[in-house]
Amino acid sequence: MRRAMDAVGTAHIVFLGGLGAHQDDSVLSRHLVSRQEVGAVLGSGKAAITELRAGLVIGSGGSSFRMLIRLIRRLPVMVLPRWTSTPTQPVAIDDVVRAFEAVLDDPAAWRGEFDLGIEEEMTYGRMIHRAAAALGRNPVTVPVPISSPRVSTLWIMLFSGEPASLVVPLIASLKTPTIARDNRLLDHLDRGSLAGFDESVGACLAEAGDADDPRRATRSRDRKVIHQRSLVRSIQRMDMPDDLSPASAMRVYWDWLGKVFRPFLRIRTDVSKAGEADRVTVHLFGLLLMLELNRLPEACDDELETMHITRGLLVRRDSPPGSRLEFRWIKERGVLLTALQDYAPSLPWPIYMCSQAWLHLMVMAGFRRWLRRRSRD
Repeated sequence: MRRAMDAVGTAHIVFLGGLGAHQDDSVLSRHLVSRQEVGAVLGSGKAAITELRAGLVIGSGGSSFRMLIRLIRRLPVMVLPRWTSTPTQPVAIDDVVRAFEAVLDDPAAWRGEFDLGIEEEMTYGRMIHRAAAALGRNPVTVPVPISSPRVSTLWIMLFSGEPASLVVPLIASLKTPTIARDNRLLDHLDRGSLAGFDESVGACLAEAGDADDPRRATRSRDRKVIHQRSLVRSIQRMDMPDDLSPASAMRVYWDWLGKVFRPFLRIRTDVSKAGEADRVTVHLFGLLLMLELNRLPEACDDELETMHITRGLLVRRDSPPGSRLEFRWIKERGVLLTALQDYAPSLPWPIYMCSQAWLHLMVMAGFRRWLRRRSRD
């Protein structure tokens, strides 16, 4: 996205990220870290950037708030794990819109990072009690001194009806305090005039607070298309050694893979004068061509290396032209993302998911460990 915006000359980006960014990465969930990284990557381009940061946004159609309301309505007894004592400061959707309007009215005046949140600091447990009161309910709550993300994820999925793709990252993030620091944008909006929690909940409930996410139908259609086409998208994250570029990391990966699977696989890499892997072939026992990949120079630069998956026994005959392996360097975070994109496996989908997909994950986990050891040495 950042590359595309640079190409068309985007002048200013306004991005809504998550609270907690001022804390060390070691206490943040993967979800919050990823939101930080999106802001860092967008900010590394040519365009100026304003990053607004919010925790729970209270508004009709909002996924997190809808989940909370459904749990309160459906459960007469609620267990409150340790994460419900985490402090947070939510914000109403109308006030988020006001913040966007202020920035868009004078973008040059609002470059930088700005937290959004009401003045009142509350815990998730307190939020549950207050939302229940607004609904006219009084569920029995039982605090427990444990914080099991897996158990919390399962019961929230069961009673809210929300998918794992939403619940898992949310629960993992709830252990992190999300407090909005004072800033000049909040002063401009008059923080004391922001809608309080009770007012925001009341307004949301008046608009059918547990309404479905308006993007839900679109996401469902997208998933159906992906499943029908049986295309793979698998992205792994690992630390990027200081002495490697995406091109050299790609070449090193194929060298490493050939050594790990010798003598079963024979991997040949044709290297250009500049040191890039121009063409890679993978043969089983040196006889059967399993994969062939060719470098796409037009899709490569100092932050991205791309190889087109062209043919082989592991590639479906109707493989789309966009089938590729990418090594992307997020230099602002020192991270390497390896991405298998639009790959069409020749194996039937259920067999692929139980075999080759798991093998790919194990291979990338092994490469991640190898890179980590290499950096230490």
